[in-house]
Amino acid sequence: MGGAAVLALSGAGQAFAGAGENLDSTGIGTKAWSHGTNGQVAIKDTASDGYSVFTLYDRRNNTGLRLNNSNGNGTTVRSGMDESNYVRKVTACVDLWLTPDTCGNDDRPGDGF
Repeated sequence: MGGAAVLALSGAGQAFAGAGENLDSTGIGTKAWSHGTNGQVAIKDTASDGYSVFTLYDRRNNTGLRLNNSNGNGTTVRSGMDESNYVRKVTACVDLWLTPDTCGNDDRPGDGF
């Protein structure tokens, strides 16, 4: 059996499909990203507005994850590094009080963002 057929049957080809594409999401006062091998996600607070920021993100084997940054304007918080369970989606959000949170675009591999 050829190498491509083995990869297709084992699912390994699909597992790699999302890794290696830069993912970026920007909202008002926040930026989230995962670059390179997509082993970690980062969330940056870009506004002096008193609000915390967070990213909603998915990994290869986990969905619905959240990373908070309540350290203030100009700070960045990073998740742990796990290249085998790479990041597949990032969304930058602002944690608003008593109103719905605002979020930027979702960025996923192959979506054109």
